[in-house]
Amino acid sequence: MTRRRSRRHSRKAPTLILILVSAAALLVAFGVWKAWNFIREYRASQHAYDELILEASARNGVDPNLVKAVIWRESRFRPYVRGSSGEIGLMQIMPDKAAVDWAERNHQTLPSRGALYTPRLNIEIGSWYLANAIRRWSGYRDGLVLALCEYNAGITRASAWKPVDRNGDVRGRITISSTLSYVNAILAKYEEYQKTWIKDQPQSSGRKKK
Repeated sequence: MTRRRSRRHSRKAPTLILILVSAAALLVAFGVWKAWNFIREYRASQHAYDELILEASARNGVDPNLVKAVIWRESRFRPYVRGSSGEIGLMQIMPDKAAVDWAERNHQTLPSRGALYTPRLNIEIGSWYLANAIRRWSGYRDGLVLALCEYNAGITRASAWKPVDRNGDVRGRITISSTLSYVNAILAKYEEYQKTWIKDQPQSSGRKKK
């Protein structure tokens, strides 16, 4: 009896190993497929909103390279993304802040949350809000850094990080690591887009010269 059980066990072991190996191979293949599908969709979406970016940037007086860099960082060009704090769409618009300010200042009806997922409206509001922040901090050497701080962390925090000397450094004063990472990522992508997308755009007001 013991010998029979041993033989059965020895036959089952290779079968179990084969099943486990097959399952692992399927999981790897599925992971590769998902990664490739994500990359393919991302590449296709990178230029899907270029025309809207150019139009909104021209209306609001902001460099389209910068707007595109913000969209890249905020949503990776996915129009239906919703942030953990309720931010909506391509430029992660706050319905109770940026959307309200835009509607009041431009004498528009406050858009519904659903409408904010529309790429055209989302980019329009985001570009307007970003342009206002850039103008607000235009007197500082690191004005663009302060504008991005405001876009990410709000005007109160941006005001707390502004240097006493208008020519002073801002990045060293940012106390939230995620905001510093946000600013650095956008500025790096901004420079990349200036070289590879639209090369003839002037630098945004407040941009720190290197």
